[in-house]
Amino acid sequence: MKKTFGLLLISIMILSLIIGCSASTSGTGENDNSKTSDPIDLKMNVTTSESSVWMVGAETFKEIVEEKTNGRYTVSIFPNEQLSGGDLQKGVEMLFTGVTDLDIHSVINMTGFEPKLTACMMPWLFTNGYESVDEVMNGEGGKILFDLIRAKGAEPLGIGENGFRQLTNNVRPVEKVADMEGLKIRTPPIAMYVDLFKLFGADPTSMSFSEVFTALQQGTIDGQENPYDTIRSGKIHEVQKYMTIWNYSYDPLILSVSGKVWNSLSDEDKAIFKEAGEVAMKKQIEESRKMDAEIIEQFSEVMEINELTPEQISEFQKAAAPIYDSYREIIGNDVLKAFGYTFD
Repeated sequence: MKKTFGLLLISIMILSLIIGCSASTSGTGENDNSKTSDPIDLKMNVTTSESSVWMVGAETFKEIVEEKTNGRYTVSIFPNEQLSGGDLQKGVEMLFTGVTDLDIHSVINMTGFEPKLTACMMPWLFTNGYESVDEVMNGEGGKILFDLIRAKGAEPLGIGENGFRQLTNNVRPVEKVADMEGLKIRTPPIAMYVDLFKLFGADPTSMSFSEVFTALQQGTIDGQENPYDTIRSGKIHEVQKYMTIWNYSYDPLILSVSGKVWNSLSDEDKAIFKEAGEVAMKKQIEESRKMDAEIIEQFSEVMEINELTPEQISEFQKAAAPIYDSYREIIGNDVLKAFGYTFD
């Protein structure tokens, strides 16, 4: 009898403990199914400053991803190439190796890792301006860009725009090839650009963009070439006398996620990231093009601006023709055709 009573008492105590725990859990509204883990913060590297139109794409992507994932993912944006210490090539490498989670880079800075990407920036390739650009980037050219970048270890999410690259200098107006003779021009450390400016008789110099303002101010170099927004955000127009609008090379941007992060996403989250990338960079392109006229007007207050005529551009195109012969083997005829180049 005592033994039976003892077992009954133990059973009652255990039951009370279970009920107590259950009540406690239900009282706080917490259980295993409702608990959420801490958000995953993804770091995004952006080359330009916070005042650049590139940030439109970065901020829009951040907003969409954080909203669509209900805060499961957050995005921290680092402008001025902070994550790579200002080194553009290192920044691209960090993306491809998975050190950086997200990234907006000019395709120009990716050519050192995949020379075929040079195709999209070949001189005077897009003769009909943005109309030609949109046809190519929304078609076969854009697909090839994505395939080449994907093969290097990153997943492209959207194509943006740095725009057509223009020339500035402190020596003379540049309206014909002969005007380029002897000008010390800073170019990106890309072989095609260096070869092209040598072909024009200039003295191309490669240096970090962060050094360009001071180099122009001190006269170490005479000029540089970049799209409107990069010139504006870097305040280059403040230390230059002449601008030549010649649309000689187009500069697309790519918003990418590292393969490491991409492969960790669920199919549902991959769809969210893809949508965010496309929407963000479409908005970035729209804002970039809206700003062109406004920036040119701003520049005209401090620089003499010369917009080349089709006849003047034709002279430069003829002088640049050997570049296509030199790079055809590197890039490949199929890739050049996809970007709109027509062979004679």
